[in-house]
Amino acid sequence: MARASICWLVCALLCLLPMLSGAAVAANANPLRPVDRSSPRATLAIFVASMDHVYEGAFGIIGGYAASDRLYLTSDERQGMFDVRLRALPAVQSLDTSRLAPLALQIVAPERAIQLKEILDRIGLPPLDTIPDRAEMVRTGAKRWRLPDTEIDLVMSESGPNAGQYLVSAETVDRLPEFYERIRALPYLPGPAKQLSDLYRSVSGNSTATIYDINSNSPAGLDRLIPTRWIVSLPHVLRARIGDAAIWQWLGLAFGALVGAFAVSLGFRCATRIRQRRGAAGGGSDWVSLLAPVVFIILAQGLVPLLCLVLRIGGNLRVAIAIGQTVVFFASAAWIALVGAGLFAEKVATSEHVARHSLDSQLVRLFARFVGIVVAVGLVMQAATELGFPAYSVLAGLGVGGLAIALAARDSLANVLGSVLIMFEKPFRVGHLIKVAGTDGTVEDVGFRSTRIRTADNSLISIPNNVVVNATVENLSLRAARRQRLVVQVTYDTPPQRMNEFARGIEEILAGHPLTGKDNFHVRFNDFGESSQNFLVIFHLAVNSYADELRERERILYDIVALARTTGVAFAFPTRTLHVDSMPSPAVGVIQTRPEKDSTSPVLGQLSRAGTTSHAR
Repeated sequence: MARASICWLVCALLCLLPMLSGAAVAANANPLRPVDRSSPRATLAIFVASMDHVYEGAFGIIGGYAASDRLYLTSDERQGMFDVRLRALPAVQSLDTSRLAPLALQIVAPERAIQLKEILDRIGLPPLDTIPDRAEMVRTGAKRWRLPDTEIDLVMSESGPNAGQYLVSAETVDRLPEFYERIRALPYLPGPAKQLSDLYRSVSGNSTATIYDINSNSPAGLDRLIPTRWIVSLPHVLRARIGDAAIWQWLGLAFGALVGAFAVSLGFRCATRIRQRRGAAGGGSDWVSLLAPVVFIILAQGLVPLLCLVLRIGGNLRVAIAIGQTVVFFASAAWIALVGAGLFAEKVATSEHVARHSLDSQLVRLFARFVGIVVAVGLVMQAATELGFPAYSVLAGLGVGGLAIALAARDSLANVLGSVLIMFEKPFRVGHLIKVAGTDGTVEDVGFRSTRIRTADNSLISIPNNVVVNATVENLSLRAARRQRLVVQVTYDTPPQRMNEFARGIEEILAGHPLTGKDNFHVRFNDFGESSQNFLVIFHLAVNSYADELRERERILYDIVALARTTGVAFAFPTRTLHVDSMPSPAVGVIQTRPEKDSTSPVLGQLSRAGTTSHAR
């Protein structure tokens, strides 16, 4: 039982390394004094000293806990663990982690620091006075130094926050797992690491596990709930490793996956039930569609980190989980941005202040979708940055892809821009009667690609917005008053006095109508027609719709008809009088045909006979 507890304590002290923060190490009187890494000698000295402090602190806490019969750690021991992990910060900062993805930095960097310490504790370092100091590096002009008989390099940083400092090169950091596998069977050299290893061996039955293995193969995270001496008492078969995790860790991950699948299933079921209830009750915006991405975010940022902390998942497996966690989180956030923007726009567009199908609502939708797309693109760029892809590369890729799409869809983009111009300039609204591109009708919808117009014969015509923007649009609905033009025809036998009375009566009708303009109507005897005397009547109706226009025009026409009957004026209709002076004489060679039997008029009969004769030559 004691050996399991000591195993756990070692790994617990070391596993805190991924949680390193920027806290200062109070190693001297001035905590703000920067760590000296001006030469390979200084960098190696600070690295070894920091890791030795961690091992010495772990040795003291382990010894005290192992010698007691307590089940839980005391508050002083927990505070000691916190202090111990702070001592490892300078060691982790001595590595060039520029090649590590930001999401893997807090996972991989501490493990690489332990691996490097494991290597140095076995092969040893040359005497510090033989390692070049700053003066020697300046004198020789060298910017790289290699540990003798190894491939471990220390390189001076040329730029960035570590400019002028010597760090373990990024190439070496990448190859530390390989180097560790080569030396893990070698014995420890005398020092704090050997003392800690010997203590572990004494309580674990001469186990050959290394300090790095202890760090990555012992359970932790539940010590506040379950006694440490109990949770580490696992059978040997559960400690067998498959890949980068032990069997008990894989079982824990499987359990966590089941919990996550149950949560996702429960979230979808709840969303479906809420949607069904709202549909039955005539509900509004479908905000429940955001429940699924919210569940994914909770799992990615809550359950996954908790599992990795409790199960002590590390190595490449932890990096793979972190990549999946990052992808799921940012994809869900982009999902929320796109869907949420659309739902918010729909909520605003359907409010009491904005008509559902007006151009204002379309503009709200367009702006919300644009904001949603911008936010989603920003989230994609942030995800790419955390995954290790430079932001400028992502921007370049998006730019090239956008250019290719723009070239392939020029007309579609022109229509989208046309819709934007229509929404900003607002030459018409939904419901307006317009004339455009040889078509007149009522606007039913203004989409992102086309404008749909309902014609008088109930046909629905879609005109591309690019055509609408470049064409002359006549908005008939925005007229303050609609001009009416009538030609009233009366017969030629109407005397002038009665005609004048009839004209004055029409003026009174127009003057008394509530919707006609009182200062700009005209009633004048205007022309002589073929079969009528013509009055030109011009007036304006102050109406808002075509239906109102037809109704008021009809009322005025009925009043004019009643006036004509009152004044004894007869409306003319097309007539023609034909005067025939004499009948044509029969001539030789003229063949006469019998007139049609239904020709009741002598004149029509004569015309029929005359029109059906032919001369033989």
